[in-house]
Amino acid sequence: MMHELATHYLDNQFIQSCTLVAGMLSLRIAVIFLIKRNKAILSEANRHWITSVKNFSWFMIIFGLLIIWWSELSEFAISIAAVTLALVIAIKELILCFSGAMLRAGTGAFAIGDWIEVGTHQGEVIDYNMLSTTLQELDAAPNSYSFTGRTIVIPNSLFLSESIKNLNFFKRYVFHRFNITVEPHLNLADISQWIVSEIEMLSTDFIDIARRYNAFIENRTGFDIAGPEPRIVASTNEYAKCIISVIIFCPTEKAAELEYHITQGVLERAYQTVHPA
Repeated sequence: MMHELATHYLDNQFIQSCTLVAGMLSLRIAVIFLIKRNKAILSEANRHWITSVKNFSWFMIIFGLLIIWWSELSEFAISIAAVTLALVIAIKELILCFSGAMLRAGTGAFAIGDWIEVGTHQGEVIDYNMLSTTLQELDAAPNSYSFTGRTIVIPNSLFLSESIKNLNFFKRYVFHRFNITVEPHLNLADISQWIVSEIEMLSTDFIDIARRYNAFIENRTGFDIAGPEPRIVASTNEYAKCIISVIIFCPTEKAAELEYHITQGVLERAYQTVHPA
């Protein structure tokens, strides 16, 4: 009977813990009492010993409890680690979205109303939160600056794997580039001169604003960018055709109109060269 009680006591961790705490506190009280010995004023050495006894008693209590409960604590720690790992795997995408949101907020990459390009997505930012960013989609066709009417909701985690291009400076004015393919026997010097003079004539109503906006972009970015004057670059393709590349700095809403006018004019001149009146 006594053996069974002793075995039960040794196996009962709660009773062992209570015994440890009570024994250590009693021992601490006794040792402190012996140090004080009814002294009204304690010396520095006495206070040092009392503090050491208190700290040592707490250390022994904590150390003893760890030994008593070690098996349960190790199992609990393994369970917590397993649950934590499963939780991280389950909400990995959410964590990445939060990280992307913090990256956006920390870098100030864009704000509501900005035009941005993230990966293959391009549009105007109309809303964002901790999980996603909503874009009003811009036409994906080259050099098109009109809205498609669709909205795109992209997860913020995309900001961690794709670069964020802020196109807001080109929301009003843009460096618009387009190519015109012509036959190699045409006089490219005359065509280039006509294109430049035609662009200068068509841009008289906005060229002053374009120069100021161009200077504004340079001041904001701190980089020397190309001026608003039109540029013509000639090259050839694999079919021995001539490629005339035209670059103009113009209001975004006028880009398609100017491209159509210049392209039509060049093709008309090419037709007249082949079929003179």
